[in-house]
Amino acid sequence: MADRSKSEVVRRLFGVNLEQQGRGFYVPLEMLAIARGVYLAHQKDPEKHAGLLDDGDRVAYIRTSHDLARRIATKAPIAEGDGELSKAVELDSPETLETLHALFSSLLVEIPGRRSQPSWFGAHIYPFVGELIHYDAVDRPIVQRGATPKKKEQAKKVTAKAKAPTIERYLFRGPGGWAYKVLRSDFDPDRKAATRQGLDDLVRDSGTPLGNLAKALSAHDFDYDEEPYEDDSERDIDLYEDLSPWPGLLRIGARNIVARTATPRAKRTESLMHWVPYCLARHQLRLARRKLGLTDGESILLDFGNEATPLRSGSQKNLTSFRNDIANAINVQAREMINEAEGDEAQKGRYERFTEGTGNAFASPRAFFSETLAAVGALNATTGRRHFTMKPPMLEALASATIPQGTEMEFDQFCALLYKNYGLVTEKTVAAVSPLAHEVDSSVFAHNGKAFREKLAAIGLLTQYSDATSMVRGEPR
Repeated sequence: MADRSKSEVVRRLFGVNLEQQGRGFYVPLEMLAIARGVYLAHQKDPEKHAGLLDDGDRVAYIRTSHDLARRIATKAPIAEGDGELSKAVELDSPETLETLHALFSSLLVEIPGRRSQPSWFGAHIYPFVGELIHYDAVDRPIVQRGATPKKKEQAKKVTAKAKAPTIERYLFRGPGGWAYKVLRSDFDPDRKAATRQGLDDLVRDSGTPLGNLAKALSAHDFDYDEEPYEDDSERDIDLYEDLSPWPGLLRIGARNIVARTATPRAKRTESLMHWVPYCLARHQLRLARRKLGLTDGESILLDFGNEATPLRSGSQKNLTSFRNDIANAINVQAREMINEAEGDEAQKGRYERFTEGTGNAFASPRAFFSETLAAVGALNATTGRRHFTMKPPMLEALASATIPQGTEMEFDQFCALLYKNYGLVTEKTVAAVSPLAHEVDSSVFAHNGKAFREKLAAIGLLTQYSDATSMVRGEPR
């Protein structure tokens, strides 16, 4: 009951349940798993199941667990009779297993801040090609009663008290469904068509050797969907587009990213993996501030220097203030729901703990914001004294999402657009029109702008044609 009341308050405020467990890269992993599953369901029966980003009351998709590949990657037991069985798999030799382990362990998504090697179901494969994309799964005790014929047949292959992989939500908590709904509810038909085509290229079968290997291993997964899974969870998701520009910015950026057909598939996927969670974290912040009556857009100080400066101190204060905004907004939302309960004392009691300002009720949703930004490289670190910045992969995603394919933009124009669209303050010209202008000396902003320019050049996004002309591109040269 307590957990349900927390999700009710958080869902009412942000439109989707945002918890620390589903932070960072789990957002795009879930979104891509849904997109891949929709593609597979449509391939299976085009007449019955909608295609990628098509409209409809619910989403039907086929879920792939990739439990075998993930167990190989983490050296979890895979052989029958070892007490942890899933499904018997015959491999040519120990050398084959070691080779597969070396390959798939190198493809696991890195989760910043993780202190230990996760179990296989906590390890996810980076979706470089469509065949690598998979859904969530956990280990569950096998239950014979009420099992489907497929489950009963699988159960015969394991010992009585063994656990086996089962497809279900564990780290996929719903934010990926939010992102998929944002894209499929795009009101611009041309943009939606371009996004659909580009996304289809990322999630469809690649036919590459890696893709073929992944597909062959998935045929030995313990759990899989024989028929598409009917997911109606979108009905509980609110986009709040009237309160936040970030669903629209997600659509624009996603289209710009996936439409770069001249850019390698892996690079497009990487940019999407960073852009999607960044947009959701910023959406969360905007909704929190609107709940508090703060209608102005957020100005965020990006620090690109290598030493402590007043700008870095200001950026650290930025982050602390925003985290407090999220906690305070949850408090306000809970009080509103208590008032709505009127004479229902039991209902009021469920939301009382959200008015205290402490505990996991606030910590988890607040951590979703900061840990998501840290995961994608929009903060300098996952712990300690943190400030806003942009590490190379996130910076590449930002440029790819902002600058349309085949175009360039002058550096000053790019900085101005980053401020106009996203509230990002990078150098002195932009800082002069920001509410933060009086907090940091312009010389510090000038130095920061130079460091920003150098970082863009170092990762191949900027070309210096003369002292007066620097051009920024949406993809590295």
